[in-house]
Amino acid sequence: MYLFYVYGSGLGHLTRVRNFIHTKNIAFDKCVIVTNSSYKNYFPDTATIIFRENDFFKDSLKISSLLNNCIDKYSITTVFIDVFFAGFYGELNSFFKKAKGLKFVLLARILNQEYFSKCHSICFDTIYTLEKGITLEKYNYKHKEEIQLTPYPQKNNSLSIKIKKPYFLILHSAPLEEVLLLYKQALLYRKNEYIYIQTYINDFPVHFLEEKTTLITKEKTDLKLLKSAKKIFSGCGFNSTIETKEYRKKQHIIPFKRKYDDQFKRKDIITNQ
Repeated sequence: MYLFYVYGSGLGHLTRVRNFIHTKNIAFDKCVIVTNSSYKNYFPDTATIIFRENDFFKDSLKISSLLNNCIDKYSITTVFIDVFFAGFYGELNSFFKKAKGLKFVLLARILNQEYFSKCHSICFDTIYTLEKGITLEKYNYKHKEEIQLTPYPQKNNSLSIKIKKPYFLILHSAPLEEVLLLYKQALLYRKNEYIYIQTYINDFPVHFLEEKTTLITKEKTDLKLLKSAKKIFSGCGFNSTIETKEYRKKQHIIPFKRKYDDQFKRKDIITNQ
């Protein structure tokens, strides 16, 4: 059995891990997912989900106890850490010091210098590098492997609304202020186009929206929607850049500040590829 430690409140971390499991052809019924994400039901039902509120992850002793219990209960042999090699708060250090007989694997994406100044990497058995721009000298590992993730296949459910052309597409799950900033940029380019905003925000305040603007909420991104859009407006998170890589010429990217991600670095890299 495999344990995946996935800290992150939104969809991004869960999406990356789900895609990794799919790419490596790991059966979901062999996976135990420990997460704080409110989107915990994002995985197939066959996966085992262990959910705890955010504050729980700030307590290294509670985390160690939880992980050790999971290891014993589910006969875990390999622990996968998503991105934050010591945990978001450094909460995994106590667990690592006492852990024995386990393989440790890291899924690595770009991190900014602030995280490295606070946390230090244990020696991982394997590190998977998921994108360019990772500061490898900050990591300790026995084996490194580059991997391109294959998106988890979605059901071909038709959209709940009829799309009108020509249109712009705004692709951003949250938060509201960032979606509105992308919307403001789209309005600057608009002549007669419709605007569709694909987001996961609950109770979106529609009074912010002008005419010929429609929300698409809590639906999976339709590839046809991306392909037919005249322009695409998005942030520069790890998953969104993968999802939109075939459409760079018509994409407008705004990098947003994150505590430990570096979307500005990622934008520079993909812009110069």
